[in-house]
Amino acid sequence: MNTKTPTVTVGNDMPPELFDEIDATLRSLGVNVKTDGPVPGRGLGRVIVVVAPKGGSGKTAISSNLAVALAARNPGRVAVVDLDVQFGDLALALSLDPQRTLAQLARGAEIDVTTTKVHLTSSPHKLFLLAGAADPVDAESIRDEHVAVVLPLLAQSFDYVVVDTAAGLDELTLAALDCATDVLLVSSLDVTSIRSLRKANDALDHIGVTAQRTMLINRADSKVGLDPSDAEEVMGMRIACSIPSSRSVPLSLNLGDPVVTSEPKSNVAKKMQELAEIFSPVAGDKTTKKGWRR
Repeated sequence: MNTKTPTVTVGNDMPPELFDEIDATLRSLGVNVKTDGPVPGRGLGRVIVVVAPKGGSGKTAISSNLAVALAARNPGRVAVVDLDVQFGDLALALSLDPQRTLAQLARGAEIDVTTTKVHLTSSPHKLFLLAGAADPVDAESIRDEHVAVVLPLLAQSFDYVVVDTAAGLDELTLAALDCATDVLLVSSLDVTSIRSLRKANDALDHIGVTAQRTMLINRADSKVGLDPSDAEEVMGMRIACSIPSSRSVPLSLNLGDPVVTSEPKSNVAKKMQELAEIFSPVAGDKTTKKGWRR
């Protein structure tokens, strides 16, 4: 039986050097460390967890295009993590062939900033991918406590960490949500998808997720009987971004070239850029701080 690694929450009102010392000591004892807020002088990036309760929502296309659009605005300062560890396709969507994965990192003797960086795959899109696993069997190495360590480490090194998750709310997704600054809720406009999204959103309330939530409707122009206003009423929140249907999206996934770069003038690409604008305004991102560690 797996035993969860204990986690200690420490205050953020301390010099970064003292925090680093406490962090290293507790981790050497097998204790994960969280803070009750950013440590002043120690950069913490935005962790954007992309969630969809139902499969086939286009979540991976959203995650990959969001990451590439953010990287265009913030070159070298974006990491994207594939937490759909059994059947994730982020590497395919970005035309990458990772030689190291999160599963390998999880099996290592120690997880720290250096070992995490070693397991990243650099992309021509000026971002870094942390792939999940080589296959479903390999994915069994990854547990929620690994996610609880890796995502904060990435947030120390990058301004943006985009996390693609498996459908539903499995243990890895819940661990990611515990680290999130932002949750991107993805759904189409059919009744079953919106109802499932409402249940997922209610579950986030129940477990105390405090991250900022943003709702996105994918394939928003599909005629399936629901209007955007219906979805907003069911969810009790406004739709922040609507992505239209397009044949170019599955084609771009097959080619490993996200639509924001392969067809930048298309309506889909423009909407993806609008999504990136929500998290990283062109005029200057107020979340960027001095002291980022890479």
